[in-house]
Amino acid sequence: MPSPADARGAAMSAQLIRLLSLCLLALLYIFFARVLHSVWAGVPRVSAGGARRRSRARAGTRGGGNVVRGQRPGWLPGRSGGSWTDAEPAAIVVCSPPEDKGRRHPLDDDVTIGRSADCDVVLDDGYSSETHARLFRRGEQHLLEDLGSTNGTYVNRRRVRSATIVHLGDQIQVGATVFEVMS
Repeated sequence: MPSPADARGAAMSAQLIRLLSLCLLALLYIFFARVLHSVWAGVPRVSAGGARRRSRARAGTRGGGNVVRGQRPGWLPGRSGGSWTDAEPAAIVVCSPPEDKGRRHPLDDDVTIGRSADCDVVLDDGYSSETHARLFRRGEQHLLEDLGSTNGTYVNRRRVRSATIVHLGDQIQVGATVFEVMS
């Protein structure tokens, strides 16, 4: 016949096992929540965001978005004379890597750049994000915006932190790929 101490010990161990299993279950839920959050944070939101931006533009609220940081035209070494602001940017042309040099990509109203097949300018560049950057038009200006890329987007070797005006002759770096803004 089991003693009362043995019965209490068995009940105590059953309660302890139940408590430990609930703690393990809670930790498992927390783990899955963090994994899902990491996966969702890495999914590009450009298609939905781009659609929202375009619908806002149609509704007439185009100018009220990001703070725009203007830059002077990018005078590059070896360039001389003339004002590049007279002509309007019409394309970005690949400067490097050498195997893509000279490839021309026209600037439409909204151009996405990245590794994803959904981008307008698809890069074969391990240093660029799936949806890395976006060039868009606001009035008469073309602006460049980083879309939360890991390695950043640069205009004339300066990191883009907010929507930035690009001018003819500016160099845009996305990952290891460098473009020049041309007419």
